[in-house]
Amino acid sequence: MIPEQARLEIIKKKQEGETWTGISQWIEEEYGIPIHRTTVQRWYDREAFSEDEVDQEELLESIEDRTKLDKKVATYKAELNYYKKLYQQVISGDAKKDLIVEAIQTYAPTFDAVPIKPPPAKGKSSKAQVMVAVLTDTHVGEEVFAPQMMSMNAYDYDIFNRRLSGWANQVLNLATYRRNICNIDELMVPMLGDMISGDIHEELSRTNLDNCMMQMMHTASSISQALMFLAPHFKTIKVPCVVGNHGRMTRKPPMKDKYMDWDYLAYQWMAAFCANQKNIHFDIPKSFAHIVDIAGKNVLMFHGDAISGGGSSASISRMIGNMRGVIQFKQALESTIVEHDGVMPGNFSDVLMGHFHRVDVMDIGTGAAYICGTMKGGDEFALQRVQAITPPKQVVTYWHPDYGNVGLEVIYLDRFDDTPSMFNSTMKDVWATTYAKV
Repeated sequence: MIPEQARLEIIKKKQEGETWTGISQWIEEEYGIPIHRTTVQRWYDREAFSEDEVDQEELLESIEDRTKLDKKVATYKAELNYYKKLYQQVISGDAKKDLIVEAIQTYAPTFDAVPIKPPPAKGKSSKAQVMVAVLTDTHVGEEVFAPQMMSMNAYDYDIFNRRLSGWANQVLNLATYRRNICNIDELMVPMLGDMISGDIHEELSRTNLDNCMMQMMHTASSISQALMFLAPHFKTIKVPCVVGNHGRMTRKPPMKDKYMDWDYLAYQWMAAFCANQKNIHFDIPKSFAHIVDIAGKNVLMFHGDAISGGGSSASISRMIGNMRGVIQFKQALESTIVEHDGVMPGNFSDVLMGHFHRVDVMDIGTGAAYICGTMKGGDEFALQRVQAITPPKQVVTYWHPDYGNVGLEVIYLDRFDDTPSMFNSTMKDVWATTYAKV
């Protein structure tokens, strides 16, 4: 265990007065072998006596120590060889990669340089696109209390009008921007329901800003003004409408006469307010769902309260699949299933819906299902019951006659909360005189 070449030096150092600890450290530094000071001392003592006087127990301990040390050395040597082999493999692999890269850079053919030309003058697509600006879940008449929302949202008549004014301006700004690449002659404003707060829940009837009739009139008056603001900037504005669930006049959701809803009355009043504007066309069916033509695509629109399952992807997909079956049933009764203005299409490619107060897009194979947001934003129910809150926002999409949907924008509405509204929100005793020209 004691290196042969170190033995004389050890005896010499001890005779010179070196301590066992110092000798042990010297051996480790000089020969790289850690040997305890007591082992060195025992070896020295054996060297000082005859072989017959050597302590056999100490000799055995010395042999065991040597065996352990030899095992460690063998282990370290094996590990050293292993890592050397890995290192050689890495070096070899890198060398091969470097050779390949060098060969590619040296021998690969290159393209001839091409002259740099200035970008061509800005042109427009030969086909016009349809702009679709959804209005859904405005919940006019509800008050959302900022102190109860940790100051994350607030909502009342004034905030609704500010957000609606911002929405109308942003729709016009987006149309102007889009017109740099194509013509946009037609604007569609689908209204997907829950336009008023309603009184279907006891706490809403207790905290609403007004009764349902006045909620409905505020909604109709303000949105009519928004439509009239946009009317001069488009050749045609189409307004297809479906009712939601908050405007219903019964405690339980009705299956029959679902159109008997404050939303339905709001739409009718909007149509009345805008009757003189010949380029605004309303479509107000009595069905809970409706199919509209957007740039040649059949698009199914409904509020979304008919979907169970909390708006999960699976529940929405199931509802859409079921609706495909229902709509296609029309093919067997083509002569009897008739809408108020013609034969109902037997298929649809895309879907517009509200109700779930979020913006989301789901691929449904033939197109997409668009969940279109809310103007109200988060409320006390969403915060406490589901611990979720989304900013108030609405969706704008663009549709091409060949390719279907070719763009989507989100209008974030709370950015307009501190901007004065350009619409008159004060209802006069005679409603017809409330409407202000814009």
